[in-house]
Amino acid sequence: MRLVEEQGLEGLSMRRLAAELGVAVTAIYWHVGNREALIAQLVDRVLAELGDVAPAGRSPRQRIIAVGKALRRMIHDHPHVIALVYEHGRTALMMLPAERALAREVGAAGLDGRRGAVVVRAVLHHVVGYVLLERAVRRGPEQHPTTAELWRDADEIGIEPSLAHELGQPVDQDRLFELSLRALVDGLLR
Repeated sequence: MRLVEEQGLEGLSMRRLAAELGVAVTAIYWHVGNREALIAQLVDRVLAELGDVAPAGRSPRQRIIAVGKALRRMIHDHPHVIALVYEHGRTALMMLPAERALAREVGAAGLDGRRGAVVVRAVLHHVVGYVLLERAVRRGPEQHPTTAELWRDADEIGIEPSLAHELGQPVDQDRLFELSLRALVDGLLR
C-alpha cells in the first residue's frame, strides 16, 4: 500500500515489493499470486479501511457539510489509492459509505425520493468535481501568463478594479470549497 501511495500504481512491481519486504519475488507469487491478484487484494483492503463516514454536527445541514468535507479529505489523503479503486471499477463501492451517510442526513432533513437523491448526488458531484479540478491545477504546468497578469488591466476590460485585483490573487482552495459546499447545501435544503 505504501508503494502505491508514494509512487502510484506504476510504482508497484513484484520486484520492487520483494526488495522492500526482503523476500524473493517467487515468495510473493506463491503467497499472493500475480500482480493483478495483489492489486485486487489492495483494492479490497482499501474499501474495508475506508469504512463508514461519520458525520459530525447538530443539524442535518451541518452533518451533510461534514460528510462532504470528510470525503474531500479522504480523496486528498489517498489520491493513488482512489485512482487504483477507480481503475478497477470499484468507485461506486468506495463512494457508498459517503453516499449512505448523505442519504441518512438528507432523510433527516425531511427530503425523500427524487428531491433527496438530487441532494445526495449534487453533493457527491460537487466534492469529486472540486477535487478533480484541484488536482488538475496542482499537477498542471506553470501557467503563462499568470492569473495576476491576466487581471492586471481591469480598466481596459471593463471590470471593477478591486474585483479584478481579487481575481488575480491565489485561491484559498479550502475556504472556497467550504463556501461553495455550504452554499450548495443551503440552496438544496431550502
